[in-house]
Amino acid sequence: MVKEGVLRKRVTDWLEDLEINANDLEIFIQSLTHRSYARQVDINSRGNEQLEFLGDSILSFVITSYLYKNYGYFPEGKMAKIRSILVDKKTLVQIASEIKINSHILLSENEELSGGRYKESILADSIEAFIGALYINKGINFTSKWILKIYKQKIDDKIKSDKISDYKTHLQELVQADYLKLIKYKVEKSKGPAHNKIFYSVAIMDNKVIGKGKGKSKKQSEQEAARNALRILYDLKV
Repeated sequence: MVKEGVLRKRVTDWLEDLEINANDLEIFIQSLTHRSYARQVDINSRGNEQLEFLGDSILSFVITSYLYKNYGYFPEGKMAKIRSILVDKKTLVQIASEIKINSHILLSENEELSGGRYKESILADSIEAFIGALYINKGINFTSKWILKIYKQKIDDKIKSDKISDYKTHLQELVQADYLKLIKYKVEKSKGPAHNKIFYSVAIMDNKVIGKGKGKSKKQSEQEAARNALRILYDLKV
């Protein structure tokens, strides 16, 4: 077990490095307490799980608000996709690494020995719990500024790249959000010998052709039709 005095000093120094002047250190220590450690003290304790629940909602709210205020002209489906990437486990683990939260998580001896300090699920949950504690301790304005500070580059990179590999899925997400419609595909024709055919497909919405494409397989031609539809309907440079 970590000595209380050592723990408090360690967490205080870490928060100062993050430019956070804590009004209540205990809430931050709770956010760093994994249930495996907490249950050594109280079998009924859930550690940081309640704060994790709160932090998840706060993070989603802050990112959603930022996207709405700065990129509200994007289709809803596109904003939803960007948000989902920014709040998913992979991004949370990256944030965890950047602020070195793994060095401060309180784990049971068994969890420690099993590599818990580097488990993605524990790191992601700890970040959300930490955000929950930050909100309780410092309020929504401070928390929003802090989240956007550490997320700024990731948001900018995602907005700039917005790489799409599955055009059909991306088109369907946007159309579903904007029109509540389903996209259908039809191979209109194929040309060439059997070993080197070229397929020509169309993307259809409400019995109207919204995109055309061709490729060396039906799948490829449909993807190109979806890509063409994205250019036409949403003026995306894909």
